[in-house]
Amino acid sequence: MSKNKRLLMMVGWLIVALLCAGCLAGSSTSAPDTAGQAYLTVKDSTGRTVTLPKKPERLVVLSPSFLDLLYAVGGQAVGRPNTKTEAIPEAATQLPEVGFVYNINLEKVVSLQPDLVIAVQGMHDSLVPALESNHIPVLVLKYKTLDDTIETIRLLGNIAGTQAKAENIITDMQQKIRAITDKIPTDKQRKVAILFATSKSVTVQLDRTIAGSIAQKLGLTNIASGTAPLNEDSDNVPYSLEKLVESDPDDVFVVTMGSAAEIEKRMKADVESNPAWASLRAVKNGKVSFLPSQLFLLNPGLKMPDAVEYMAKISYPEVYGSVK
Repeated sequence: MSKNKRLLMMVGWLIVALLCAGCLAGSSTSAPDTAGQAYLTVKDSTGRTVTLPKKPERLVVLSPSFLDLLYAVGGQAVGRPNTKTEAIPEAATQLPEVGFVYNINLEKVVSLQPDLVIAVQGMHDSLVPALESNHIPVLVLKYKTLDDTIETIRLLGNIAGTQAKAENIITDMQQKIRAITDKIPTDKQRKVAILFATSKSVTVQLDRTIAGSIAQKLGLTNIASGTAPLNEDSDNVPYSLEKLVESDPDDVFVVTMGSAAEIEKRMKADVESNPAWASLRAVKNGKVSFLPSQLFLLNPGLKMPDAVEYMAKISYPEVYGSVK
């Protein structure tokens, strides 16, 4: 083969190679660098694994508490729940409403075409099948204790792509709480009972509640700890005056749901008319306290340090000052 023919063949192979390289480069720009790579994979509180193929841009949030945390980390939503009692971030006040947290309008949620729904465990679990059948990813999250709050802030930061901002919020919250717990007297052991009162019934809260987890953080002993709950989904145990008298707690905290004034009036009447109640140390010392619902009925979110301080003032007024 002549020198010229060999040169022509080499040029031909070079052109083919360049054309093939161009074809490969074109396909890589229209597909992920790594096949199947997702933006985020999360295991929610129900144990479900949820994969988000891309950063969610149309979030619908079914709890005002989650909405507050989402906007705090720099995220945004396209739909939110109705609320009469909880504050809504100013930037979210004009968003379409999808019903109250206990009565979500599924049709309205679907109509907003979300690419992610953030729901509350224990309230919205039944909505999951319908949302998934509409190809809408949904994260069902528990949201009761201090640890739940921190985990939720971190998760929302991951979803919004604002991890650094979320970690700053978590650090600030932890420092504020540490400043309170560092002052706890180490020479005292206080027992507490946490009653959950509605217009119809009274139960006793365990440690996996807002008030229970805060009491634990403050080194207070919950008299109900270790008791079997009402059922596997409950964080409460049956109320027993006999057990209460036997434990004789230093403090009785009352978390109310419903008309706080009405429940407080009824319970005070029970105290005055029942000799067993009157025998309690907490009653004799005026240490029966009705906790504010905005801090202890629903998760206070970013106000968790305020809730910790509130309970600390009740238990140790000589250290933290009295509740105003």
